[in-house]
Amino acid sequence: MPSTIATVFLALIALYCLKVYLRFHKNLADAKASGIPYTIVPFYQASRLYRISCIFLLPILRLLPVSWTDPWLDLTLDWAWKRRYEPFARMRAQTFLTVSPRRNVLFVAEAPVIAQITNRRTDFPKALEVYDTLRIYGSNVVTTEGLEWRHQRKITSPPFSERNNHLVWRETLDQSQAMVNSWFGDDKQTSKTIRTMADDAMRLSLHIISRAGFGVHLSWPGTAKDQEKAHVDNSSLVGEGHVMSYTDALGSLLHNIIPVIALPRCLLKSLPFKATKQAYLAYIEWGKYMKEMFDKKKSQILAGEEGDTMDLMFAMLKGAGVTAKDRAQEGGKPTEQMMTDEEIMGNAFVFILAGHETTANSVHFCMVYLAMNIPAQRHLQRDLDETFQRRPVSEWDYDRDIPKLFGNMAGAVLNEELRLLMPVMSLPKCTEPGSPQPLTVGGKKCTVPANTYIALMGHSAHRNPNQWPTGPPADPNNPSHPLSNRDNDLEEFKPERWFLNTDAATTKDVAKPAEKGAEEDTSALGINTAPDTSASLFKPEKGAYLPFSEGYRSCLGRRFAQVELLAFLAFVFSQYSVELSVEEWASDEQVEKMDEIGKREVWGKAKAKVERQMLNDMGSIITLQLRTGHIALRLVKRGSEMFDYS
Repeated sequence: MPSTIATVFLALIALYCLKVYLRFHKNLADAKASGIPYTIVPFYQASRLYRISCIFLLPILRLLPVSWTDPWLDLTLDWAWKRRYEPFARMRAQTFLTVSPRRNVLFVAEAPVIAQITNRRTDFPKALEVYDTLRIYGSNVVTTEGLEWRHQRKITSPPFSERNNHLVWRETLDQSQAMVNSWFGDDKQTSKTIRTMADDAMRLSLHIISRAGFGVHLSWPGTAKDQEKAHVDNSSLVGEGHVMSYTDALGSLLHNIIPVIALPRCLLKSLPFKATKQAYLAYIEWGKYMKEMFDKKKSQILAGEEGDTMDLMFAMLKGAGVTAKDRAQEGGKPTEQMMTDEEIMGNAFVFILAGHETTANSVHFCMVYLAMNIPAQRHLQRDLDETFQRRPVSEWDYDRDIPKLFGNMAGAVLNEELRLLMPVMSLPKCTEPGSPQPLTVGGKKCTVPANTYIALMGHSAHRNPNQWPTGPPADPNNPSHPLSNRDNDLEEFKPERWFLNTDAATTKDVAKPAEKGAEEDTSALGINTAPDTSASLFKPEKGAYLPFSEGYRSCLGRRFAQVELLAFLAFVFSQYSVELSVEEWASDEQVEKMDEIGKREVWGKAKAKVERQMLNDMGSIITLQLRTGHIALRLVKRGSEMFDYS
């Protein structure tokens, strides 16, 4: 009997090994026939089992001789941030395949190839398996494809209107003022060291999306007088039937989002750990607040009360077909909604998830980059002075001022920060099983094998020297990155690159015949086909710049985010400067006594530390951000700067 069991067991192993071999043999044959450069790797990078096993396997694999693991080991890890453009340079190809027994993966940093893939939505659909976990409150525009996506896109696009952008502008200015007040309080100091910039940026973005998205005004601690505003809810108080306030529920949900999206609800509820219990409670509580808000706004519409119609939730409900005419008449029935309640809730959740963390990270790192680049900061301040002409913030006007900000140094800073720190690691696409697709790669006709996972590598495309203006590195002996672009400045924060004479660069983006699928009516889907950057700045080749994705699946909230970031930059840097904190090496009194050489030395130490943090301590769970430690910054009223040199 034992020998029979052993025989069956060995036979099953042999059959499994044969299956793996045959699948690998087919994948390799497909790669060879594709015409695309490829390399062989033993594991499928996107496999959850492999990702989990790497926790234990990676330390062992790192002990093996490099010749055994190079280059496949790094290519099966999350290398987008750590290695950036280096794998493409090593492969001598801007597009390449990795071949594994389970599935082929196509990595792309080549702008024309990216443009083809994003334009041909039906040929290269979104890899939805990556996003299934975002259905926690319902199906939404991120987690759908095909006709269902088209239907939801038509309804969810209109709320992101210029009217809503006016609200984003004003709310960002108000919330930025409240944030600065929370730092300085009633002190008459001219400077303040900020060690919580990342957390405060999260709070700032949360407050803005809550107001502009759902009509809920959130106040900063110590600014209770704001609660007198007409549109304010008591968001810091525990509502009836709740055990958490709206603010705490939403903050806790976003803080604990990983277990919420990764674990089944029943498991999340039953696990005995404090973190999972808190995550489940936040999930339930915020869902209840959302449902109450949804019901309230729906009732207002049915009653013919317009209310605060600038927020996204109200506009989305109206777009879904909820109108005052739907009140059931005697003997009649209301019109059926174009979206279910669950779909509206699901989209509301995605709006706040996408609009919170991504923009907060950009706020944080704009401050960090400008603190490390004093000349760029001074350029920004000069442009802001010219734009606003000493007008008080209350007289700033969206229609008059935003176009100027898009086209001056504020727009360049925003664009450059997003070039260097695209919020997500890659954009996932795929080819369907049984559906290989023709693709022009490097000017050559190729074929992407069926059932290929496609990673549009934004961080690599943003650093591809073939499609960006470059200059020499600031310090050839000390490159900004140990592997990527050591011979140019594409790893450096240099917003001035957006002001270059771009005649030669923009000729790459001439009008071309529409790709297959491009004939679809983009206006009907609410797809903004305008460039991501101002017409007065450098215009990257189509497919080269992806902070808001590209094509039909581009970000709904692009303008929302841009307005928020520009308003923040304008408010802060029109009145303040930001510097790196040097308290670790010298006190303010000691710095004041230093000559310029001493100041440069201590500032250089602070800059070197921040550069190490941004190289080694960054990571992505949902978005790219600083995962360990913090970066201390010093906010200074203009005219009182401690460091003021190029």
